[in-house]
Amino acid sequence: MRDLVGLGGDPERRNFSINVVEGALFIAGATFISVQTVLPAMVVELGGGNVAVGALGVIAWGGLFLPQLFSARYFESLPWKKPWAIRLGLIQRLVVGLIAFLLLLFGDSEPSVALVSFLALYALMQVVLGITTPGWFDLVAKVTPVVRRGRLAGYRSALAGIMGFGCSLVLTWILTEFEQPVKYSMVFGFAFLFMMISLWVQAGMVESVPSPVTERRRVKEFLSEVPVVLRQNDSFRNFIIAMAFLVLATISITFFSVFAIQRFGAPPSAVGEFTMMMVVAQVVSAPVMGLLADRFGNKTTLVVAASALFGSAVWALLAPTLEWFYLVFGLLGVNVSSETMARYNIAVEFAVERKRGVFLGLMNALLAPCYLVGLLGGWISDVVGYPAVFVTGASCSLVGMSIMILFVREPRRHGPAESR
Repeated sequence: MRDLVGLGGDPERRNFSINVVEGALFIAGATFISVQTVLPAMVVELGGGNVAVGALGVIAWGGLFLPQLFSARYFESLPWKKPWAIRLGLIQRLVVGLIAFLLLLFGDSEPSVALVSFLALYALMQVVLGITTPGWFDLVAKVTPVVRRGRLAGYRSALAGIMGFGCSLVLTWILTEFEQPVKYSMVFGFAFLFMMISLWVQAGMVESVPSPVTERRRVKEFLSEVPVVLRQNDSFRNFIIAMAFLVLATISITFFSVFAIQRFGAPPSAVGEFTMMMVVAQVVSAPVMGLLADRFGNKTTLVVAASALFGSAVWALLAPTLEWFYLVFGLLGVNVSSETMARYNIAVEFAVERKRGVFLGLMNALLAPCYLVGLLGGWISDVVGYPAVFVTGASCSLVGMSIMILFVREPRRHGPAESR
């Protein structure tokens, strides 16, 4: 834990500590507006059906990932990443604050207006976040040695989990003590507060040297590189295929809390308790997963995370009571604590430094359409029922894990694509 001590003269240690704290604050703020637990319940209370619940995953992940290939084209031409990461981060956070205001204004008197406004602004929030991500993560990778990136992700998730536990207590209190329109407005208000503090912390990061740059290319020329990258690096291509199935496996997650409320008659406050279970699992598992990534590589971490997602879908089918159902969110917390950062870390390890943003943007843009599976999940749950959604998710997890284990080489041991 020496990495977390001090913000003194060593820029590397300072940046490591800032990235841990900034990321933890952002993730803790996101606990209040969790797409796995809070937002599905909110959409239902505002009058949305299963299709609207399923659309949350499409918006959350499609909005986050689809713009990245195009914004990577811009960021690869910038020698300094930090200024743009800060500016775009501010816009994203202001949208969160605007959602809080509109939910307070329309949440009770015009719930349909509140629902439509929320979905539109939530999409905008995720798109801005998606545009920002290649530059932000390139900045993080730039200031963090490869052998410490897993530790960074683990410490950040663990600290986020500790903060998130407190946030989940506050969330449970809000959902229990307040009614519409106050409760969900407060939820987004707290998320806004934490995320703004995280931006203030991020502003202290030191970007001491410029990045290697590539001359900004026309969109057609930039996109022509996509098939070349995939053709030249079979392991990266197999990694994308494996991740596509693991993304399809997320068909289950936005329906867990809705299913528990309907099947077991859980009270609204249970949503906060589900979130609490997730963050407890996150606190416990994140440091272990981070050290696992640094010791054995991010491929191993992704397989463990996928196993947890598989277990959550299977246990949602088997849990006999509400008390046993909490384990679903514990397993989901293990997945959430590490999957995204391990995915990002391994993607940039496939590339040389000047291509990191391209590989990251390419991965996320190719995976973005897979998140349309959320709409399919809404349709399946209406026509066949929630168990069919969970079976689909578990099956996709198994396929994705198998491809990852059998056909993806660990890039840390084999080197980036251009070096072979």
